[in-house]
Amino acid sequence: MVVIFILAALFITNCSESPMDEEVIQNTELKSVRIFPNFVEGEFYHFKGMVNDDSIEVIIPEYWNGSFLVYAHGYVDPILPISLPNDNIAGILLKNLITSPDLGFAYASTSYSENGFAVKESVMDIMFLGKMIKAHFKPEKIFLGGVSEGGLVAIQTLEKNQNVFDAGLVSCGPVGNFHGQLQYFGDFHVLFKHLYAIELAGVPPVMGGPVDIGSPAHVPTQLMQTWEYGNLKTIIGGILASNIDKLKFLLQVANVPVIVNDLTEEQLIGVAIEILRFNIMATNDMIERVHGVPYDNTETVYAGLSEVERIEGDKQAIHRVKLLYETKGTPGVPVVFMHTLGDHVVPAWHMVAYMEKVYINELTDNVEYFPIASYGHCYYTLDQVMNAVYTMIEMSN
Repeated sequence: MVVIFILAALFITNCSESPMDEEVIQNTELKSVRIFPNFVEGEFYHFKGMVNDDSIEVIIPEYWNGSFLVYAHGYVDPILPISLPNDNIAGILLKNLITSPDLGFAYASTSYSENGFAVKESVMDIMFLGKMIKAHFKPEKIFLGGVSEGGLVAIQTLEKNQNVFDAGLVSCGPVGNFHGQLQYFGDFHVLFKHLYAIELAGVPPVMGGPVDIGSPAHVPTQLMQTWEYGNLKTIIGGILASNIDKLKFLLQVANVPVIVNDLTEEQLIGVAIEILRFNIMATNDMIERVHGVPYDNTETVYAGLSEVERIEGDKQAIHRVKLLYETKGTPGVPVVFMHTLGDHVVPAWHMVAYMEKVYINELTDNVEYFPIASYGHCYYTLDQVMNAVYTMIEMSN
């Protein structure tokens, strides 16, 4: 049996009112013949090339077991160049692990045509890639999965499945309530700005201060540059380390799903830095894609705080978020979900929200859920990941 497992990834770009463009998946059989060199069984196969506006990579070992593991990466900051992923599991390069003699899978991946919140475009890229691989390598099954924002791409694709994918694996994705995810990020942003206003204003000019951290309504472009290429992460890390009790209070008021006394000071700082990354790097991108501010905290109550900045969201932008990013809870094929219960970036309540949708649609037999009792975003052991993969394959039978 030839099996393709696609670990899809990431976000969206231009925000049209139509969530899925059908024409992108036409003529793929002819195009796959033109793009992929012929494969000879028993010979090492390696292809890198451009497809439309994204790069793809395919590796087939000489001891190929007949199955594909196609990996799609998670969120990439919009200001970074588009490139193929080079990710790892437990310190092992993913492509090396997948194509090792122990597993013998073929590996495939795509850069996607855009970075940032390009969910719609990523769904089209994944569907197109799946069609091409199916046409050229003639698999019996294709499995689709996704990590982080790729989990959203994966489940949206499976909800629109056009006889391409047979089952899926969705890992730590914002699949239950995407607008709720934006509210979660935005609340952390305004709370951090409020609690650390004095410290941010006190950063000396020689270190690039004072620091304007922006808001869920706009982030200064220069701030994004200094976060990615400068010393901003170091400065903020120092500010957070100067008062750990205040940091613990921030995490609690922002409803970050960690037990603050379970983590070391270094871990607590890391949690805040990872969330702030999305505040700084993703805010403007999302606003541009939905043509307005999708965050609104005019009626939010923050325990013990009364002077937090208030932002009124754009109703049309919020509508576009719901149109383009929200799921329906209608997977047409079996799906395995994984989520760490202490995920501070994409909280595990997404899984509860998605399962409620599935229950309403009477599709619970199509879903298997693996809650992982640990902290971290998409933080799994190799055994946990492989268990989910094999469960997905078994469910497809």
